[in-house]
Amino acid sequence: MRDRYRWLSVLLSFVLVGLPFAVGYREAGAREAMEGTVSFDLYHGYLIVARGSAGPMKGLAFLLDTGASPTVLDPRLARKLHLEQFPASISVLGGSVQAEAAIVPSLNFGPMQRDNVSVLIEDLSFLQKALPVRVDGVIGLDVLGQSAFVIDYASREIHFGPSAALPNSLPLRMKEGLAIVDAEVNHIPAHLLVDTGASSVILFARTTPGPVSDLKISAVQRRPDMIGDFDRKQVRLHSLKLGKAEFGQEPAFVVPGGSHAGQAFDGLMSPAALGLTRVVIDVGRGKLAFSR
Repeated sequence: MRDRYRWLSVLLSFVLVGLPFAVGYREAGAREAMEGTVSFDLYHGYLIVARGSAGPMKGLAFLLDTGASPTVLDPRLARKLHLEQFPASISVLGGSVQAEAAIVPSLNFGPMQRDNVSVLIEDLSFLQKALPVRVDGVIGLDVLGQSAFVIDYASREIHFGPSAALPNSLPLRMKEGLAIVDAEVNHIPAHLLVDTGASSVILFARTTPGPVSDLKISAVQRRPDMIGDFDRKQVRLHSLKLGKAEFGQEPAFVVPGGSHAGQAFDGLMSPAALGLTRVVIDVGRGKLAFSR
């Protein structure tokens, strides 16, 4: 059980070590694309929680996390929906873990409507350590990414559908269901996962030279909005660049990451931690755009 909780924490990036994984069942089904806006609550300045429904159950609290894929439902909700569960083996770096999976007949929040969505079933009660609401599910990029959307942190709204051009734009590519962008960290090329569920910019320590090899690292105290026990060190980056946008000396965390040939990214990019006010994620066109 401990390994499953550790894996789920990794999945949600709360322990700040997001890992790519693949699920061998079908993708979330989609109805005709709809445009519209959904309001959300913002906790700790970065965690996005919106209300929605699953099947006939309404008024549910969903954590929207671009760093998670596939979507996860709490077993409490799965029981109420009478979902038939089946075992699934989830591939992660260094091995695999066993989980329960199911097909939820529909997921709705705001204008976003998805049918026959493949989900994992995992206990999400530990999220209450960081959130004042009981989270019923974590909506990942497997669902969110089926339509272009704009996260407006200032108005606390997400708009689905085409958006106006924003000042900064760079290519976005998908790797095993996760959104990756190219960046420069301390003038060294790096691949970062776009993760709204991360509390800070995160870099993985390597056994080979990389963006964090020349940084002075100091121990940090545990933050109240972080979940899980893990090794992390605080640093201040010399420079960070996304596309043509320079961010200067940004605070970040370094966590053990090793050197794995199959790893698709070098760390996590938290839009909220970088002070981005609006973020466009368009998986179909392979684009990330933002304003500051």
